[in-house]
Amino acid sequence: MKKTTRFLALIFCSVLFLTSCSNDDDFTPPEDSKNPEEPGEEQGKYKNGIFVLNEGGIGTVTYISDDLENVEQTIFQNVNEGEDLGGYAQSIFFEDDLAYIISNGSNLITVVNRYTFELVGKVDSGLEVPRYGVIYNGKAYVTNQGDTLDGGVDDFLTIINLETLEVEQTIPLGAQGEALEFIEEENGKLYIQKSSYNLGKKIAVFNPTTNEVENTIETYYIDDNHPGLNSFEIEDGFIYTLSGNHLEKFNINTLTIESNVVLNYQEGDASKLEIEDDQIYFTVGTSVYTLGMEDTEKPEEPILTYNSDSEYGVMYGFEVEDNRIFVADGGDFASDSFVEVYDLEGNLLKNISVGLGPNGFYFND
Repeated sequence: MKKTTRFLALIFCSVLFLTSCSNDDDFTPPEDSKNPEEPGEEQGKYKNGIFVLNEGGIGTVTYISDDLENVEQTIFQNVNEGEDLGGYAQSIFFEDDLAYIISNGSNLITVVNRYTFELVGKVDSGLEVPRYGVIYNGKAYVTNQGDTLDGGVDDFLTIINLETLEVEQTIPLGAQGEALEFIEEENGKLYIQKSSYNLGKKIAVFNPTTNEVENTIETYYIDDNHPGLNSFEIEDGFIYTLSGNHLEKFNINTLTIESNVVLNYQEGDASKLEIEDDQIYFTVGTSVYTLGMEDTEKPEEPILTYNSDSEYGVMYGFEVEDNRIFVADGGDFASDSFVEVYDLEGNLLKNISVGLGPNGFYFND
């Protein structure tokens, strides 16, 4: 069976947690929730803050105000009494004033108003171990890792009509050792990572007009005994990829490699690539490093190192945004854990308790 989430892969070897969800075939987004002119306080208290997605057993979301002073746990359950997000919350993506929350343990996408967190609808069919999503031209494109045990399709892309929340099409994209992960849209093309748990080396360039893969980028890779592609970012006409200890830069037009910075550290392998304000950030163990966009040598000293007792959840979530560094620790995956916020010099600004297995940060402007 294909592993469902990092949490599930590391902690459990049991069957997926499944939840049944209502069918939303007749769904139509409310008119006042589609394109707000100036979303303000009257449209919800969760504007201008940070969502921490907690993988959970049953997923939850923690809200942190932008000034880091106000914290509210389990906001979806608080707002929508009797509802939950399903098993193993994986990721969130946004469009206008809607947030789409993927829970891959339940093959579910929950749609909420991003400012009030009121339930708007659900997608509960056409998904199989969904991972990440992106929106383009009125449709959502969601990567699925699939499961071939019961005759399912291994690794495919689900295309969802956002007006109806119905699945329009599923497109097989995977092959052995090419589990679909992150997806990003840039200039009308979708860039899809075909590597998961450090196994794999490819990024597919998908054309949503033809619904076909038109090119493939191959990143640095030795074999399955060495770390493969774990993250990528697109910035200023270039695709930056992090494959174990190699930071590669590809021209987005020609897809040719332009540079390769080797990042060898005794503490472990580099991962979790982020680019913010013309600086590249990545993690090694419990440390965060940074280098300039044109640098050709690895940085020798980290800008911060945090303390963790977690066996499997070190640096479980990581983000750099608005001159702050956000770190999430998985803890013991049996009790609530924490996130820490730092300035760009590595000074701790805040330690905040959150839910079970925090795995990502999402900024709700």
